[in-house]
Amino acid sequence: MLPAVLLGVACALSAMFSATAASTAAIPPSLRASATNPLPTPQFRRYDVGDGLPGSTVYAVTQDKQGIMWFSAGVDLARYDGVDFQIFRHHSNDPASLPEGQVYSLCVDRDNRLWVGGFGSGLSRRESGVEGFLHWRHDPADSKSLSSDNVWSIAQTPDGDLWVATDAGLDRLLPDGRHFEHVSNPLGSNPAAGFGAVRALLAEPGGRLWIGSSQGVFVREADGSVHAVTIDPRVHALKVWRIQGGGDDVRIAVRGGLLRVGADRVARLYAPAQIPSIDVYSSTVDQAGHLWIATRNGLYLDDGGPHIHVIAGQPLLLGSLPGQQVWQSFCDSEGGLWFVMGDGGIAYLAPGWNQFTRFTHVPDDPHSLRGNATTSVLAASDGWLWVGEHGLVDKLDPTTGEVRHLISGLHGDVLDMAEDGRQRLWIASEAGVYRYADGKLAEVDLAAIGAAHPRRVSLGPDGRMYLVSIHDGLFRIDPDTLTVDPKPLASADDTGFVGNRLTPYNSLDWYADQERLMRWNAVQGKPEAIDGLSDEGYIYALEFTADGFWAARGKMFEHYRTESGKVIRDQLVKIPPNWPSMVLIAFHVDRLGRFWLFCKNGLWMFDPHQGELKSFGLRNGLVNGEVRGDSPTITADGTIYVASLGGVFGFQPDRMAIKPRPTQVVITGATVRHHGVIQELTIGTEPIRLAWNDRELRVEARLSSYVDPTANRYRFRLLGFDTDWVNTGNHGEREFAGLGAGTYRLEVMAAGADGDWSTLVTPLQLHVDAPPWARWWAWLGYVLLVAAVVGLALRSWRRRLAQRHQIQLAEQQRQMAEAASAAKTQFLATLSHEIRTPMTGVMGMAELLLSTPLDPLQHDYTRAMQRSGTMLLKLLNDALDLARIEAGKLELEPAPFSPRQLLEDVAQLEQGLAHARGIRFVLEVADDLPAQVVGDAVRIKQVLLNLANNALKFTERGHVTLRGERIADGLLFGVSDTGPGIPEASQARLFQRFEQADGPQRQAGSGLGLAICRELVDMMGGSIELESRVGHGSTFRVRLPLVEPAKPAPLPAPAADGRRYHLLLVEDDTIVAAVIRGLLEREGHQVVHVINGLAALAELAHASFDAVLLDLDLPGVDGFQIARLIRQREPDGRHLPIIAVTARSGGRDEARAREAGMDGFLRKPVSGEQLAGALARVLTSASDATA
Repeated sequence: MLPAVLLGVACALSAMFSATAASTAAIPPSLRASATNPLPTPQFRRYDVGDGLPGSTVYAVTQDKQGIMWFSAGVDLARYDGVDFQIFRHHSNDPASLPEGQVYSLCVDRDNRLWVGGFGSGLSRRESGVEGFLHWRHDPADSKSLSSDNVWSIAQTPDGDLWVATDAGLDRLLPDGRHFEHVSNPLGSNPAAGFGAVRALLAEPGGRLWIGSSQGVFVREADGSVHAVTIDPRVHALKVWRIQGGGDDVRIAVRGGLLRVGADRVARLYAPAQIPSIDVYSSTVDQAGHLWIATRNGLYLDDGGPHIHVIAGQPLLLGSLPGQQVWQSFCDSEGGLWFVMGDGGIAYLAPGWNQFTRFTHVPDDPHSLRGNATTSVLAASDGWLWVGEHGLVDKLDPTTGEVRHLISGLHGDVLDMAEDGRQRLWIASEAGVYRYADGKLAEVDLAAIGAAHPRRVSLGPDGRMYLVSIHDGLFRIDPDTLTVDPKPLASADDTGFVGNRLTPYNSLDWYADQERLMRWNAVQGKPEAIDGLSDEGYIYALEFTADGFWAARGKMFEHYRTESGKVIRDQLVKIPPNWPSMVLIAFHVDRLGRFWLFCKNGLWMFDPHQGELKSFGLRNGLVNGEVRGDSPTITADGTIYVASLGGVFGFQPDRMAIKPRPTQVVITGATVRHHGVIQELTIGTEPIRLAWNDRELRVEARLSSYVDPTANRYRFRLLGFDTDWVNTGNHGEREFAGLGAGTYRLEVMAAGADGDWSTLVTPLQLHVDAPPWARWWAWLGYVLLVAAVVGLALRSWRRRLAQRHQIQLAEQQRQMAEAASAAKTQFLATLSHEIRTPMTGVMGMAELLLSTPLDPLQHDYTRAMQRSGTMLLKLLNDALDLARIEAGKLELEPAPFSPRQLLEDVAQLEQGLAHARGIRFVLEVADDLPAQVVGDAVRIKQVLLNLANNALKFTERGHVTLRGERIADGLLFGVSDTGPGIPEASQARLFQRFEQADGPQRQAGSGLGLAICRELVDMMGGSIELESRVGHGSTFRVRLPLVEPAKPAPLPAPAADGRRYHLLLVEDDTIVAAVIRGLLEREGHQVVHVINGLAALAELAHASFDAVLLDLDLPGVDGFQIARLIRQREPDGRHLPIIAVTARSGGRDEARAREAGMDGFLRKPVSGEQLAGALARVLTSASDATA
């Protein structure tokens, strides 16, 4: 609906459509010129990868009898039904898929089967309604196989014979459907050799077959006789691409041009003076009789005019041809044109593509308009167009597209233009008024009259120019002297709207604002109001006719005729309330009474007789219909030109009656769910028979209209089920959940962009079988079955109830298990933290106690206490490792290490236990053991210690041997003992958690060690094996895929260097602090202890320390925050080493400490050796960084 108020001043610019933009009868004599058709400017719709194409290279296109489009797209085959693309491609594991190779040629036979040929892919056929393909290939061992796997063209003659053009000759498929006849050429020097490489075929309805080959072009008549076609001698090295047309118009696309065959069977070059000698790939005649020629360098269009138009590829310009190399042109059953390209995908033109012509700026074309957006347009007296842009005016010949760049340097947009009696151009821009004559531009001085907002300029009946300035008035200008009368002819109130304009019509001058219409009074020399206008609101636009004018108001169009100095309304057209919002600038009423509405938001056509409102877009050849400027202009031939954001577009409203050819609606597919599986149904002449238990019948219909696929509408009616038509909108599918037994008939209707409904020619017949219980014999058993059915129903209900309870129980158990796992993990983490802190005191005090003078008994007691603490810590670490492995949080830390050193360390640690048990511990290291390998040395040592501890624990006499050797894919570690051995029944569960072998020491451990070994070895990609015999001992072998580093890494620095340091210890637990302090002071270090972070910051503020040992769990401010504060306060160039000492056991704790700025990380309990090693590492790193 036209709004009552069109957004203030900006929307009011449409208050009047001048008579110079009215019908041809109202055109002033100065604008009449010879009628010449406008230059055709096709605006293409493009399809590319973003729309579903597999690539930008497309070789061929065809349409089947259902209206579906098929494209050969490189190595793929694409099907397009107006909704989406379906791609068929080669699958190596599917013999029924498309063959491997390029897809080039397509042919639809009389049974609507699609034949596909290509390079290296042979010949294939897709049955209608079937997904798979049948294949024919060349077989050197079979003389009747396809001549070659390179197929250039396929054709079928009316007798049903299929002809295949290959690079090895012409083949005809024999009636057996398996073998081929290799057709001979009776006109050749060696008839048996055939036609040579055949590249093109054309089958005519009369049975004639045209053959394009390396030996020439031939015609095979229906009786089998063959004639040669004489080729224009100007064509050298004949290479035929396609033969198209038929009857008296056979066209041969060749390298070097397009040949047209005359009645004398001579193929002559077509328009050689206008079409250069290039590869012509295809040609098509559209429904208007225009010839389209597809070439390597774009398109050539012969529309019957004196010149052939060249349409070059402009991929970046909206609406232009998206590529340069056009492989084929094709006219579909609707009259639409398809162009497939080697470098631009697919381009499409709707049947009414030439309803609009468009001129705009073309990148890299200096002869096009200088701007994309135009602001005004005026029909010049010489038949050209004046085109106003931002600060520019160009002159355009609409019949040739020639553009002259004439005027530059104007201020702002050009708002209006007019020619005076001497064909001088007058221009109103945003900041001035100009006169252009004889190549010179003169500016009108508006400062004296204070007209700061010029809007309109027009020629008056007295030969002088009149200027409308917003809020200033109507002024008269002398066209020769450029003098402006200082007094306005109309009040500022009258001209307060942008849309005021003087327009000549029937020797009377009219002047309008949004509420009044005024007529020029020659005696008084100014406009005066006329009587007779209705009081129906603002006037937004005017359209003059031979007997009066039309006025556009907010809710209606009114027609007035002039009579006795006043106007009388004689027609009223009301605007339907469901109109979309539009900002009207101007309108035009054509000879059929249709209203053409020029709006800021596009071009619309309203047919009051049909009550139909139609918008125009790319489907009609209009790329951008957003109108700019106050008034369109009309030329002598009735063509209206409009300034828009997309340039200048023109059309002839009285010739906009072209309709596409009638389209058909077809059923393209149907599926049903049969026994739970979706099955395709074959669509044919026979009724579709459905079982009684078939469900979800889905029918897909498509309208073979591609003018505007988004505008296609569908409706279905299933007779016997529906009481009325069911509209599905643009969704051409209907689904039926379940149909009762009986016979049905499905009717389908569809309408395209033109609104005309097409009906399915042959309705789809359906028959649904009656279920077994509805047949006559079923009733006999109902009485006996009632009790059984009730019982089964109760049983089924109970079973479902039990299943539901089982599912709920399983879910509850799962949730409980997850909660238990989370609680276990949290408990272990908390337990670890709480145990590690007192363990630090126990083990640390034991270590300190051992460094004091003790008698032998005291020394043994202290050693026993230390070993017990170590064992407790090992059990704790084992439990934590398992928890981390279960949670997936245990991470390996691979780094270069010495395997020999690792084995020696393990042996040294185990020697004490072996000595205590009176057992020999033997270390065997192979000589070829690598110096270094990459792996997690800590976890490998943990595995070997667990295995060695187990061996020592279960061995009472003899020896335990630790081995290391190189193998092909890494290292092999072994632990052997002379213990009692492990029964075979126990070996299978030995690596399970909390499992031990039977024996005297069964309860001497947790049963976690071997389970952790298995988990760690698996994480490292290795394997662990057990070989054991009862009474002969056991051997554990660990295979790890460890590789040598590309460059040997330096070995770790010694744990201590003998230096004495000044250290700051931050620890809130006094016992732990005493232990750590004692261990450090034993090594000669000076230690200052504080119990919280603030005290630590205070100490650092007035004293210098070599390093800080920082507990992470401090009262108030934790260790992470203290570390950050220390780093923030450090002066440039100084780095204080910080070592984290914590009882936490989380996997991310060390990483968080590093992120907070700490240099080392120790877990409680700590030993003196660990403290010394950590200090050596951080202090060495700090000194290296300082150096």
